[in-house]
Amino acid sequence: MKLKKLVALITAGALCLGMSMTAFAADDKSPEEVPTTWGEADGGKLQVWNGATPEERQEIADKAMAWMEKNTPNIAKDAEIIFVGDYDLFQKNDKGEWDWLEDGKVPGGKKLFSFDVNDIENKEGFVPGKTVYALHGNADGTFTPIEGKLVYDEARGWFIEVEMSEFSPVVFLKVMSNGKIVEVDWKGDVVDPKTKTATRTASPKTGE
Repeated sequence: MKLKKLVALITAGALCLGMSMTAFAADDKSPEEVPTTWGEADGGKLQVWNGATPEERQEIADKAMAWMEKNTPNIAKDAEIIFVGDYDLFQKNDKGEWDWLEDGKVPGGKKLFSFDVNDIENKEGFVPGKTVYALHGNADGTFTPIEGKLVYDEARGWFIEVEMSEFSPVVFLKVMSNGKIVEVDWKGDVVDPKTKTATRTASPKTGE
């Protein structure tokens, strides 16, 4: 816990200095490291920063994919990870200083967080308003899917907006079909965005 707090305090001190992104291989779908990024809510008064090493991020990603392959294999085969983080939550106090919220719970309950994905190299299928997903890690090794949205504006660029009430290991992913992002209902079905109903149970990419 002392090491965790030290890492958190160092991270808090670097909040305003930006964040370097990981290097990618020639194939942008095969990054040398699982990407990560930062997020904020409440007008920037709440910020979350990844505290996991590249090896830890890879482990989180592997666990999430294994969970999906077991529980939602149709989704797993078409899912692509956008970024991963084991997030520390910080809140700016009245003195303008950053307090580390050790329990990871968002003050006042659920709030809308924006995660900056401008430096995420694989933006295949990105369209404003498209649905993406956060898999929130649970203590028992399972994951809870949370729906988010891709957002773009000229001033800020690309963001993912998602409501969060607490933080732990989180995996953000998109589900692809023929180069496009599709919405799913977590029973393995593709959802028709016009009707919000499941349209089929086959893999959206292969039709098998």
